Amino acid sequence: IQENENIGEEKAADLVARIDNQISEIEVIKEKIEAATTKEEIREAAKELNNKWKEYKHKIRAFAERVVTARVQGVINQAEILEKKLDIALAKLEEKGIEVDVDAEVEAFSALIADAKETFQKAQEKLEQAQQETNKDSVKALVDEAKSLIENSRESLKEAHGKLKEIAAKVREAGQ
Repeated sequence: IQENENIGEEKAADLVARIDNQISEIEVIKEKIEAATTKEEIREAAKELNNKWKEYKHKIRAFAERVVTARVQGVINQAEILEKKLDIALAKLEEKGIEVDVDAEVEAFSALIADAKETFQKAQEKLEQAQQETNKDSVKALVDEAKSLIENSRESLKEAHGKLKEIAAKVREAGQ
C-alpha cells in the first residue's frame, strides 16, 4: 500500500493504520490462546478468533480491491496523458499541412477515457463505503458492485486502446 504511487499518502496511512489495528486485535487473541490452560479457554479464544475472521473477511476483500483499483487509476492517468499527447501530435501534423481525418476517432477515444474515469470514480466511492461499513452483507455487496464497475472501466480503457490504434493507423497512412 505504502509503495503504490496511485494511493495518496494520507489514504495509505489510514489504510495501514486500520490494518495494523486489526493485526493487533488478532495478536491479543493469539496471546489468549497461548496463555490458555484449559480446553474451555482455548474454545473461547478460538470462538473469538473465528468471530474476528468473519468480521474482517469481507473488509479484507475491500482493502485488496482498493490496491487493485490503484493500478487501474494508473492506467487511466496514462490514458489522459496519451490523450494530451495525441492532441499535440495532431496539431503538429496540421501545422505541417498533413490532413488526417480522425476527429470521430479522437472524440470516441476521449469519450471512452472520460467514461473509464467516471466509472472508476464510482467504484472508488463504493470501496470507500465498503471500508466504512460494518454489516458484512453490505460490505460484500459494495465490493461486488465496485468490482463490476472496475471491470466496466477496464473495458472502456480497452476500447479506447482500440480507438488509439485506429488513429495511429490513419496518421501513418496520411503521413506516407
